[in-house]
Amino acid sequence: MIYFATEPHPAGGARNLELGAEIKRRWESYGFDEVIENDYEVLLSLPTEESYIKYGDNTYQPKNNEGSNVIPPYNAFSKNAKVTGPLIYVNYGRVEDLAELVALGVNMTGAIALCRYGKIFRGSKAQNSFEEGMIGMILYSDPADSGTGKGSVYPDGQWLPDTGVQRGNVKSVKGDLSTHLYPSYKGGYHASGEELAAISPKIPVIPIPFNDAKPLHVLVQAGAIPTPANWGNYSLGPSTESVELNVKTNDTLSLCRNIIGVIEGSVEPDRWVLIGVHRDAWIRGASDPVSGMSTVLEISRSLGEQVKSGWRPRRTIIFASWDAEEPGIMGSFEFVEDHMTALKQNAVAYLNMDTAVNNPDLMHMKATPNMASLLYDAASKTASPKPGFGSLYAFAISAEMEHNNKEYTKMPIKLIGSGSDYTAFLNEVGISCIDFAYKPSYGTYPVYHTQFDTYEWVNENGDPEFIYHRQLGEYATRVLMSLANDMLLPMSVVDYAEKIKELTDDLILTNADTLAELDIGISGLYKLAHDFVESAKQFTETLQNTTLTEDDALKVRELNDKLMYIDRQLYIIQDYQADHHFGILFSHQVLPTHMLGQHSWYRG
Repeated sequence: MIYFATEPHPAGGARNLELGAEIKRRWESYGFDEVIENDYEVLLSLPTEESYIKYGDNTYQPKNNEGSNVIPPYNAFSKNAKVTGPLIYVNYGRVEDLAELVALGVNMTGAIALCRYGKIFRGSKAQNSFEEGMIGMILYSDPADSGTGKGSVYPDGQWLPDTGVQRGNVKSVKGDLSTHLYPSYKGGYHASGEELAAISPKIPVIPIPFNDAKPLHVLVQAGAIPTPANWGNYSLGPSTESVELNVKTNDTLSLCRNIIGVIEGSVEPDRWVLIGVHRDAWIRGASDPVSGMSTVLEISRSLGEQVKSGWRPRRTIIFASWDAEEPGIMGSFEFVEDHMTALKQNAVAYLNMDTAVNNPDLMHMKATPNMASLLYDAASKTASPKPGFGSLYAFAISAEMEHNNKEYTKMPIKLIGSGSDYTAFLNEVGISCIDFAYKPSYGTYPVYHTQFDTYEWVNENGDPEFIYHRQLGEYATRVLMSLANDMLLPMSVVDYAEKIKELTDDLILTNADTLAELDIGISGLYKLAHDFVESAKQFTETLQNTTLTEDDALKVRELNDKLMYIDRQLYIIQDYQADHHFGILFSHQVLPTHMLGQHSWYRG
């Protein structure tokens, strides 16, 4: 971790390419069959010195106090624009926050939003505000959420100092914006002008430290409208004094280099189990992504030792070091778009790490439902990171009950959707995915995407003895080896079917009045979901009663294909021209409510 987190290594920078070369060298030394540089040319949004906020005689410009190789605070892919208007405090910028402002009679048209980080994706905050007529946004980390309101700040404690600034992109379209829906080859077509603007953020956005947000809250107080409960001790505005916001970024095509390492399978080399982590960081990124990177590298080292002794997995294992995740999940997205046909045919599963360990109160596992039984089994065979629990499985349940004050009979596993390098594998191809992580019980760790996410912070606060890193590596290795080596894939169609049934029942129960009001009937969906459970149980019973040997290669392939293609069979048909997503039966993306009753492309 020290080596990878000592210097800043943002996407597009020389240090990031150096780290890629080091990973390539290591995988080659481990005896991997093939290690390649997988290159694309992507559009990056880089900061300039021209951005500022002006009000009265005051000017704020993003400062860089951490050395010349540290990028100043900015929000990648913000709209480049200069706007002037009154300031309005919008809390977290959620739909419900803006609705409350409307209910209070606050006119947001032509105003600039003062918004605190948290609760939702920063790009959604900007889009929500734009839809209410706002023309710009200023983001900051509120000490009530991640700083002095929680406890001692770093270096005296784990919390964020008032000088901390969270970087991050604000674009909603993942992958390379200039080659949306196709791979970004160097020399190929890259969108620009109006075509690019159509899928880019609509308002200028800039992040600032709380130190510089304080005087802006003083401006807003002139509006004299008190905030609703739980919005903090602030006023809503609008400010009587206008604020000028200017954002200027340098959007440039840049090299995006993934490193791909292959251990070829001995029995089913055309079936691939992939495991990956991104390499780039906004600054040093000791937690995000180096905690995940160092863990995946240790897994690769241990497998490399086995390869040198003559071992081979049954199926091919592919390791990936992804580039340019922070600016918008680019490296993995371009890889998927480039190899989509092969991945649809050959990929068994994708395992992901990112911010793997930081102040680890809770397991934070996310997965497609068919992976649940595998994760339970592996957790029951993995030692607890804390004494007194026996297994990781028991520890995970106990930790959830302690922090959430309710009973759990199983280790919680969240549904996986988007947010890291699994996004394209799941949502573009329909590959089963797992994301491994420990996270704090209070949400995002406080120094996320800031200059304080360093090795020293991790060593003192995130995982002082690196016990959780070591244990998570053991757990992920156990899962990886099962997917790569078991004759029959350890995927449960019953778990998948039960989750679909649970979500369908919940949809009907919680939205009965809305569905009736809109005259949407989903009795067909209800029946299919319940029938799917019975079909899944019958298939699983047949599977358990089937005796197979290595001589039954065709039968094994037939059964495994049914197991590994389940996500692809329940996949989304995407009408990109209309920008709609239509579900077949179960979708990892949100369906527009008005689509629920119009389409019935069900494969039972």
